Amino acid sequence: MPRYHFDLIDSKTVADEGGVEVSDDIKAMDVAEELARRLLKERPELKDRHYSILVSNEKGEEVCRVPLDIVH
Repeated sequence: MPRYHFDLIDSKTVADEGGVEVSDDIKAMDVAEELARRLLKERPELKDRHYSILVSNEKGEEVCRVPLDIVH
């Protein structure tokens, strides 16, 4: 199963060192959206600060970005 990384980014990056094994890119996007929701619930001060979750595959290629500002 492929490994994906979910980094919190703005002008700096908080890197996901371990990554998570997920079945495919679509599931990785779902995981990123759930992570963004959880982050905003636990850290509401991150809202409207232009943070995103950057999803990359095990080759280091960007899969997607999920902006925290648009997550509901």
